[in-house]
Amino acid sequence: MSYSYRLKSRVHEEGFAYTIKYIVYVVFYCLTSFIRNTFLDFRYSGRSLRGNHKSLFKDFGANDTYHTDYSVMPLIFRNLKITPSDVLVDVGCGKGRVINYWLSQKYKNRIIGLELDPKIAAKTSAQLKRHKNVRIISGDAISNLPPYGTIFYFYNPFCEEKVKSFENRLSELSTDRQLTVVYYNPKSLHAFKNQNWIIEHIDFERDFGVRRWGRMNKYHDLAIIKRRKIRE
Repeated sequence: MSYSYRLKSRVHEEGFAYTIKYIVYVVFYCLTSFIRNTFLDFRYSGRSLRGNHKSLFKDFGANDTYHTDYSVMPLIFRNLKITPSDVLVDVGCGKGRVINYWLSQKYKNRIIGLELDPKIAAKTSAQLKRHKNVRIISGDAISNLPPYGTIFYFYNPFCEEKVKSFENRLSELSTDRQLTVVYYNPKSLHAFKNQNWIIEHIDFERDFGVRRWGRMNKYHDLAIIKRRKIRE
């Protein structure tokens, strides 16, 4: 479908004025996103991290690698209080954009990135090696889940069965501290719907006033999942 056809269809369906607003929004969004992404990529990783990555480990239940856009990260973490004692874990960290965002917020916390693909893990580890509070672990995230982690970021990296295994592993961790899962695009949220967890389901448009602009809206829903209580 050509751009001219799509433009004519949008004018026909939504009117000329709305179409102009949409075009202005698209241009502004693309330009600001490019500048922001380029700056943060090179500031913390020394290279561009653009481009998604097809999973070579489908048989292990690993989904394709997709970046969380920097523009959505302030919304994702806005209601989450991160204390100096928290250990931040990016489950399926890919090229490291979420870790870059944490570093840009001047967090001195211990940060762990878990990445199944050894080649991606090695590159991400090399680009972040100057940050002494960051460690990238290559291998299965569930097997390597750090028992001292307190906040786990999770952008749908697994198939449903692996999400269930992830939830089971988290439930087995030490109960002397609060655990929080920040689950972006929570396609397998039902895995956490049991007596162990309290779930807050967030819609960015409804809860944060982020207006949807059709296909240009890259924001997904979000779930903040906390362990129900510290068990004896």
